[in-house]
Amino acid sequence: MYRNLAELAHAALTAPGTGGAHAVPVRLDGVTRAAVADTCVRGDLGFALLLHRRKDGFVAEELYSSSRGDGGSWDVPDHLSGSMLGFDPTSDREIANVLRGASLVFGGESEMELYTGRPQSDEGYELLRFHQLLVTPEADHLEVEDTSPGAGGAPVRTRGAPASHFAVVVCFPGERFTVRAMTGSGTGARPLGDSWELTGPDPDQSPGARRPTPPRPSGPSAPSSVR
Repeated sequence: MYRNLAELAHAALTAPGTGGAHAVPVRLDGVTRAAVADTCVRGDLGFALLLHRRKDGFVAEELYSSSRGDGGSWDVPDHLSGSMLGFDPTSDREIANVLRGASLVFGGESEMELYTGRPQSDEGYELLRFHQLLVTPEADHLEVEDTSPGAGGAPVRTRGAPASHFAVVVCFPGERFTVRAMTGSGTGARPLGDSWELTGPDPDQSPGARRPTPPRPSGPSAPSSVR
């Protein structure tokens, strides 16, 4: 039992094979009131997207971040943002209503200036963009391709489809990723529906200077927003 959401976020980042968070609850049910929807680790920065059922019965999402010290341990996570969902993620019917046959649906994005310590940062700080996607239950895994300018044939990464059906992708300034929901494995793997292009902030953009451009699907039509 975790005393608070920060403890749960920390446990998610320290779980074996961080990214799947198999050692922590990943689905809400009649007993579990808080669960780890997804995690994303970028270097020594870690992010955990949590879902929890509020006292009024509605489900909310919360995003936490942490940094990894020289010893490899994660610091106590900080709360970055949170909001109430417009549907119940424990209901297969409501998930299907949101997806409407799509494999990926855009769930929202936010930006925040955080300390990254990277050489190209401004005194250590950079504006990061957080994307959230709802993933079809039919997906076996997600394929993430780095299509950033200058990436030059960067390898395509694969990651397991989150049991919660929520995925979080964190982008540094100037980055661009193409995300696909996939089914099958090996040579038999194939994409399910349209892919999504997710971008980071403009490298020359000042924090809060303008609203981010929403991501767009690679296919002919854009599915509805989660909210």
